[in-house]
Amino acid sequence: MNIELCRKFFEQWRDCTLFAGFSGGADSTAALLTALYFKEEYAIDLRAVHFDHHLRGSASDEDALFCRRFAEAHDIPFSVIDLDIPSGNGLEETARLARLDHWKRLAGSKNKCAVILGHHRDDRIENFFLRMVRGSNLSSLLSPREVYSVGGVTFLRPLLNFSRGEIEAFLVENGVDNWRKDATNEQPDCSRNIIRLELLPKLYALFPGAVSGIRHCLENLEQDADFIEETAQKAFVPAHVSQRSYWRSLHPAVRARVIRLWLEKIPSRQFLLALTEELQKNPSSEPRILPFSGSVQLVFQGEKVFLMQEKSPAPLLWELSQKNIAFGDWCFEAEESDSSVAVSKFEAVFDAEVLGDTLLLSLPQSGEEMTVFGSGKCLKLKKLRVDEKIPACYGLPVLKNSRGTIIWYPGVRHADFAPVTEKTRRVLRLKAFSAKFRVGFGID
Repeated sequence: MNIELCRKFFEQWRDCTLFAGFSGGADSTAALLTALYFKEEYAIDLRAVHFDHHLRGSASDEDALFCRRFAEAHDIPFSVIDLDIPSGNGLEETARLARLDHWKRLAGSKNKCAVILGHHRDDRIENFFLRMVRGSNLSSLLSPREVYSVGGVTFLRPLLNFSRGEIEAFLVENGVDNWRKDATNEQPDCSRNIIRLELLPKLYALFPGAVSGIRHCLENLEQDADFIEETAQKAFVPAHVSQRSYWRSLHPAVRARVIRLWLEKIPSRQFLLALTEELQKNPSSEPRILPFSGSVQLVFQGEKVFLMQEKSPAPLLWELSQKNIAFGDWCFEAEESDSSVAVSKFEAVFDAEVLGDTLLLSLPQSGEEMTVFGSGKCLKLKKLRVDEKIPACYGLPVLKNSRGTIIWYPGVRHADFAPVTEKTRRVLRLKAFSAKFRVGFGID
């Protein structure tokens, strides 16, 4: 491993703060020493960070101690971050997300700040085969990349052009003949280890030039991926993402990457297939929802596309003696009034003495109905909202009385419960307002 080949890479990070992920293994140790080599020349503020996952008993403690002593011996500021990772399925992904969360706090969205990781050429080859059988696209096949940003954090991998063997030889040449080894890496009990320990050795034995051929293949594919990603960067226009026609105009390869730029997360293959299918359909006034990830959804309604990503607020009791209350993105106000006229669909008036002192705020549930004021008909909330052409993305709440009967669907209709009549002695006016959607209080 010729460390001078990394000079141009580190020159780009002159006068920057670089956090090095330091596990104590050969690759992270070599990455840390490489950064240290250029530290003074390029005025780099170098810091080592060790994540203790507490998954290997005393071995985890010994890893942390080794890293601390190594950093102190080389005069590198060092810190340990303890992670509490529950065992079970998805352990590796859970740990990765936990680390990312801490990296965001340390280096996320900060100028002149990045994270160094020790991934090397063999990691990249293993990833290529692992992701190929999972049906990944070109960008994913090439993971990890030398410079890549996730969640506002820039990750640097200066050792991607070197093999595991070259890295270990470099350490020995520089007087480091002892590093931490994770015994689980040698157990053929997971997909990555099977590729590393069984598949690749057989492939290299069958095709002596395979290592060089795969390396050149990855270099060529990276050029192709760079072109597609640059095209996506130019095509990404935040002001147009709410337009169905915009998404239809994008080539599927570019569309997938624009989605990632917009939502800052790699879309699944299932989502992309569903998106393509939706864009081939005729627009509909009835909203159609495409789940993206977690609480994030895209809603297609007519020629518009809406993003829904807030977590649904839990049902909330509203004691009307409390004149104002917040519920998700909505604010509600209650006041006594001399008038029985509602000036907006985001206002409703009731007979205060019949209404009661407590209401329940919640989001509509599938199939819920309301007896509409003036008609006496019991209609589904979804139909009422669609008839009024209210976008699904508004996430309109409903108000219920103490018996759980829906009395008002703000912005849509109100029920025939507690109507104001000639016998009404006190009129209570309820108002709904959302600054986010700029509706309510007569301004809708």
